[in-house]
Amino acid sequence: MYEYLLDQDGQRCRGCERVFDDPRYVELDHNTARSDGGINHVTNRILLCRPCNLAKSNQLTLSGLQRLNKKTGFWRGQE
Repeated sequence: MYEYLLDQDGQRCRGCERVFDDPRYVELDHNTARSDGGINHVTNRILLCRPCNLAKSNQLTLSGLQRLNKKTGFWRGQE
């Protein structure tokens, strides 16, 4: 799954849109947490940087994390 998502999205964090020069800086995570019924399938998996992965935990979805990052100024994507 990790390699597939790297091919699809590149070496960028889906939570803050930062691009990394080394794929070791992005981690595989669930969009919807397994504890909330999310499935362990590529359609529910995303790549996040460590700070985003820690912030998201199992409390937020990807869209919730992106809203939080925009609010706190951690977002680097296009508006």
